[in-house]
Amino acid sequence: MKLNKNDVVLFSGDSITDGNRGRSMDCNHIMGHGYQYIVASQLALENAENMPKFINKGYSGERSEDLLRKWQTDVIDNKPTVLSILVGANDGGHGYCTELTPDETAQRYETNLRAILEKTRNELGDIKIIVCEPFYYPLDNSDCSYKFTPHPDGVEGPFERPDSKDTGGSFIYREAANARIRAAAKKAAEEFGCIFVPLYDKFKENAKRSKMEYFIWDGTHPTIAGHMIIAREWLKACEDITQA
Repeated sequence: MKLNKNDVVLFSGDSITDGNRGRSMDCNHIMGHGYQYIVASQLALENAENMPKFINKGYSGERSEDLLRKWQTDVIDNKPTVLSILVGANDGGHGYCTELTPDETAQRYETNLRAILEKTRNELGDIKIIVCEPFYYPLDNSDCSYKFTPHPDGVEGPFERPDSKDTGGSFIYREAANARIRAAAKKAAEEFGCIFVPLYDKFKENAKRSKMEYFIWDGTHPTIAGHMIIAREWLKACEDITQA
């Protein structure tokens, strides 16, 4: 992607985008870790002569409605020229906990995403918007060790895998809800003239040569290998973009 001197690339989403980012101007940590850091790093290096800017506005635990609630201050007021959105995993989890049907959960997600995209188009015009496909993969949590991740099990102190207490019912529900959420994301992206980054099948393709835990360690969050998949697909989808 070719960026110019006035370009601002903003990443919005949940914990996958948050990446434990800093909340200060400490440039060691301001972008957090993950795909957004990889993408921003490559784009910054490739376009260094024009000094584009990069912003991370991901929030751990947030749903589409949470992003919408503060969209004005987080996104519109920062006036990005390139906007990346990855949200939806927590919508499915919340839907299960509040006893919505998968269809109701997906409908709420679609309503929120459409409102986000409509507000962005109305306020910022024809900026480049990238919508990343939300994903979720139910894993076997009878063994919640870390032996199938990219890191030696026990190399650091104990940390309970977030999906360790998930049940079969939640697996079924969240998988069904996510399928509908993925479809809603793609449909909205197409209707609002956004670039859609397919991710769900990319993770499944890579898992065939390894284990899903090597890419998604708890059903929701990518490992270092998983974040590279997202970054690679994001850059591939946007490689022919040249900002005006």
